[in-house]
Amino acid sequence: MSSPDSTEWDFHAYERTVVDHVWNLAQTVPGNDEALWRKDECGAWMHRLEYGNRNSQFGWEIYDPNLIGMDFGLRGLRPLQWENYQDKIAFEGLPRVSADGLRNARQLL
Repeated sequence: MSSPDSTEWDFHAYERTVVDHVWNLAQTVPGNDEALWRKDECGAWMHRLEYGNRNSQFGWEIYDPNLIGMDFGLRGLRPLQWENYQDKIAFEGLPRVSADGLRNARQLL
């Protein structure tokens, strides 16, 4: 059996109404179709149709602080580009992916 790839995970899908609500919390960027393109709180690009896709640099996930013991309910949910989501979980708040023009790039420490 091969070792799991870092992009393999047990995706927790939210209901569409929740996904839509969280997407609307992402930053809109003038000149871009806000229904399809937005940025997360770290400045990384996300594409609406790439929700849950860790094989895309524009994939995104819903960060839920309730999963790490905080109790904010629905109001605590936030959209994060998938690598920033991983960083947030693993490194306790040190996401390092942000936009570099029209692409995303990992920032060095």
